[in-house]
Amino acid sequence: MIVAPLLTDTQEAKTRTRQRLIDALIKVLPLLVLVLYSHSRGVRSSSEIGFAVPWSVIVLVEVLCVLPLAFSRTNPGAAAGVIAVFCAGQLLVGAAPGVSALAAPLVVYACAKYGSSRVSRSYLGVALLGAVALSVYAVRLDLYYGRLYDLESTWTDSLGQAILIGGFAGAVALVSWLAGHLAGRRRRELGAISERNQLLIRERDQEARLAADAERMRIAREMHDVVSHSMSVMIAQADGGRYVLAQSPERAEQAFTTISQTGREALTEMRRMLGVLREEDCALQKRPAPGVQDLPQLIDDVAASGLPVRLHMLSESIPRLPEGVGLAAYRIVQEALTNTLKHAGPQAQAEVWVATAAEPSPALMLEVRDSGRGSAAADDGAGSGLLGMAERARLYGGTVTTRAHAGGFDVLARFPLTRESGETTARAGAEAAPPNHTEETR
Repeated sequence: MIVAPLLTDTQEAKTRTRQRLIDALIKVLPLLVLVLYSHSRGVRSSSEIGFAVPWSVIVLVEVLCVLPLAFSRTNPGAAAGVIAVFCAGQLLVGAAPGVSALAAPLVVYACAKYGSSRVSRSYLGVALLGAVALSVYAVRLDLYYGRLYDLESTWTDSLGQAILIGGFAGAVALVSWLAGHLAGRRRRELGAISERNQLLIRERDQEARLAADAERMRIAREMHDVVSHSMSVMIAQADGGRYVLAQSPERAEQAFTTISQTGREALTEMRRMLGVLREEDCALQKRPAPGVQDLPQLIDDVAASGLPVRLHMLSESIPRLPEGVGLAAYRIVQEALTNTLKHAGPQAQAEVWVATAAEPSPALMLEVRDSGRGSAAADDGAGSGLLGMAERARLYGGTVTTRAHAGGFDVLARFPLTRESGETTARAGAEAAPPNHTEETR
């Protein structure tokens, strides 16, 4: 369902003007033509109760009764009040209601449809009082003509005519009010539906914006991890290759091969991530994201760059993880090792533990330790890598704890597992030793 956006003040003013023009053409103009036609024969006086009213005044009053219909939709209460005043003035001076009397049921309908509940009920009461006043006017008129033409007219006959005329006028007012009330209720229901749709559209747009922001943040984190890790490896290999180029061309060639391979892998990974934004290369998009099962290859790549690394992990003790959790765990280990390459110093070594814990609740535990400079390392970065690790873990309910000390730097990550994963964890608990135990080592 398509819903128009909320109107501005200028658009709302234009809408009100257009509604007045439509009401003027549909309601006011036809009644004005009938009023002028009905009084086209000249002077009309109303001497029934002692007043002589010129034709021009009668026409003016009837025209003034009709004109407020032009704003009966936008301001029904004011329109009804003006019409009620001039209709009452007609009866007070003894002028019989003319064509302008048709304005009364029309404005009652408008009050019921467009006005508030108070305005609607108030002017229904005014219309019913007008019907009573019309019946009284009919009684006096009947008695006046009976005396004038020496007709036999009794109060009983006059009362019967008054009840008939007043009842008809009251019935017209009630029917008009009921029709307007039903139309107004339908209008309010449609308005509520439209407003609810407006809110749903706003919520949908807001969710889309939040999703887009989250996707941009995810891609930014991915690119940071890929580029930072790859560049650190390439810089380390380039420095090493430069030093051994003269003494050992074979080792220099191996370093340059590693640089080339790392660059190609980084380029492929970046193309895969950017392929999410462009639906051109489906093969790149379908490539699975790295996970815990890819950590051995990551360790080999880092070790090839010159950093001695050992991996402690029992593959069978790790339950099947959601893709997002596996990717987050992989990136945290990658970022921790990248920081070791950048900050720990040339003599540093690193160890990575991956295990599961059954108590107090099922969880995947990661720990990366290095023997580098630790707290003595220069703070030459903005800390975005550590912040990115914490954000990745927090997305899946996990935590990341870092600690710098004299003997190196430690990164500990914990990801809660589901009950299904917890069953796997419980079965493997005897084999999955804590980080200070020895497991499968690379």
